[in-house]
Amino acid sequence: MWYHLGSLFLANIGIAIIVFSFPFTACIVNGLFGVTYFSFLHILIIFIVLGIAADDIFVFYDAWRQSETIEEFNGDVNKRMSYTFRRSRRAMAVTSSTTSAAFFANLYSPLMSIKSFGVFAGIIVPVNYLLVIVFFPSIIMIHES
Repeated sequence: MWYHLGSLFLANIGIAIIVFSFPFTACIVNGLFGVTYFSFLHILIIFIVLGIAADDIFVFYDAWRQSETIEEFNGDVNKRMSYTFRRSRRAMAVTSSTTSAAFFANLYSPLMSIKSFGVFAGIIVPVNYLLVIVFFPSIIMIHES
């Protein structure tokens, strides 16, 4: 992430956003849905979420870089961010929602560990999407100032 983003600050915040998706998801899964089963598979979701979240962050940041070349935004970071947000949120939402739906398909499994994993994985992907959409734009603005 550090290499692609060109900033240790943005890379660290990106990793922090990914890490924070786990406690939020645990609260939702345990608190709202009452699923308390936890297996080794749940730990493996870290690798999947790292890939998905890094992709979301890269898509957003690439749209931010592309907005720099548009002349009508010359010097106006608010217009750039608005463009970036509109351009990237749909692409990120489509990939996150299809991945989440695929994980929710595990609810049809008769095995409790697979079913519980499907719930956890299906919830962590949209939680991560929301965290990236909410926090990463403001982090970019802080970084740019």
